[in-house]
Amino acid sequence: MLVVVPARAEGARLEATLSSATGHGAEVLLLLDGADDLAAAKARERSVRVVVKTPGGPSKAAALAWLVREHREVLATFDVIVVMDAGSRFAPGFFEHFAWPSQASAAQAYLSGTSHGVGAAASASESVAQNGEDRGREAFGWNVRLRGTGSAFRTATFLDLMPRLVTRVEDHEATVLLTASGDTIRMLAPQALVLDDKPDGVTAAASQRARWLLGRYELLLRRPWAFARVFGRRPLEGLALLVEIFGRPLSLTAPLRVLAAAWLFREAQPVYATALLLTAAGDMAMHASVHRRSPGAVLRLAGSWLLAVLLAPRALVRWMRP
Repeated sequence: MLVVVPARAEGARLEATLSSATGHGAEVLLLLDGADDLAAAKARERSVRVVVKTPGGPSKAAALAWLVREHREVLATFDVIVVMDAGSRFAPGFFEHFAWPSQASAAQAYLSGTSHGVGAAASASESVAQNGEDRGREAFGWNVRLRGTGSAFRTATFLDLMPRLVTRVEDHEATVLLTASGDTIRMLAPQALVLDDKPDGVTAAASQRARWLLGRYELLLRRPWAFARVFGRRPLEGLALLVEIFGRPLSLTAPLRVLAAAWLFREAQPVYATALLLTAAGDMAMHASVHRRSPGAVLRLAGSWLLAVLLAPRALVRWMRP
């Protein structure tokens, strides 16, 4: 196994990531997206190989594509490649419980967070998505969603996929492209856990979510034929994938569904209105069971999404700069 840690000006966050990855028999490669002396020094202390993409930017996808172009021969000597974001950590026992799912081209680890405030609510929501929605997809024989960190690939899949990624939501894009090509994505064993803390503050969370909101529409504009191939292969799975990507965040879409249902009732369409209400009620009930101890954090998470909408134009301007 090779663990690839992409990082861009994140030297201060790398200590825990590298510490959790080394000493377990896997090799670790730090992919610096631009020069970072602090990060390189931390890697050298742990005998971690470092490669530097210069100049840095514009995205994690670009950095991973560069890695394949420039270091294909090194990557090809491994059987499995795991991508870990700076700040994420392998939980104790990850490597002992790592087992490759049968027939899979890629796999996703379960993620767990130890954040506070907004971060705790975001981690709980992600846990619901993985333990409920992704396990449901597996039960239907559908692909689960890759989540950017704790994502594992057969080496041949990694070498083929990474140079094709072009958006700023590379996890969504990778999921769509693999599903479109008929590849299988499965969950790793629950014991092979990755600890992934989310931003605790509303502003930091909103900035991250603004980029994510824009990235979804970039994906739709740049990968329409991939979505079409998914629908052509498995229409229901394609619909589920589209809802997963564009039906989020629930804190914004659930109220909109309630309003849409009210309008449908007014237009004498009770069947469609009831169906829409049931989807909103089901989502809210599922998440309420997880968030019942932290209603304040949930409100701050919803606030971060509302702020993200306001920050989206600024994020778009930054993306369009050369």
